[in-house]
Amino acid sequence: MKIIRRIFINSLLFNFISFASNSPQLYHQQVEELAYNQFDQITCVVEPGSLQINSVKIFIRFEKGELFNEYTMVNAKGVYTFRIIPEMAQSDSFYYFITAEFSDYSIVAYPADNPEENPIIVPVVEPKRVAKKIAIKDVEKIYCDLGRNIGKVRSVTIYTRYGKNGRYSLTPMALSSGRFQYNVSPPSKKNQILFYYIVIKYMDHTLMSYPSDDFDNNPDYRVLQGRRM
Repeated sequence: MKIIRRIFINSLLFNFISFASNSPQLYHQQVEELAYNQFDQITCVVEPGSLQINSVKIFIRFEKGELFNEYTMVNAKGVYTFRIIPEMAQSDSFYYFITAEFSDYSIVAYPADNPEENPIIVPVVEPKRVAKKIAIKDVEKIYCDLGRNIGKVRSVTIYTRYGKNGRYSLTPMALSSGRFQYNVSPPSKKNQILFYYIVIKYMDHTLMSYPSDDFDNNPDYRVLQGRRM
């Protein structure tokens, strides 16, 4: 999940790679951090000078020593964008560099100095979330009942963490008998605790989470627990 950074082009403070007025330039504001398991984006602007732009690409990896994966950045009104999906923000760090190739086959990069060996390293952090906790020995299932609003729902996802430490893992909740449910794994330790929160995504792409005041104030919404026998 994750905080989506809203970038307004007229307020960007860019780092310059080249200062020559007629030579190609690549402008980019480094990403300071990514939220664990959330959508985000990386943007840049390329000035080709007297040349034409052949391509703008981003190279990413998730662990030191891995090979970089190459992606083409999408151009929208002169701003090149790469969308980060939650599956790309599940490690401790996110490594990347950007290249732009021009009509004379010259290339500029960010960072400019040996980017493959010196990529940008972005920490992946997990935002603090309000979560519920349950004793695993007592609960076998968690149900999310949305009542009359179920037809407006695109998906329901539960984020779980077994114990006080570590990261949350996401699991789509299965729709069964008119409500969404999650099967709680049997306890591996005595008195093990499960921390969880639920995110509801609607057809119009808006979100609601549980626990939250919005959820509690909706009389159609309930989260129930199935007791372990």
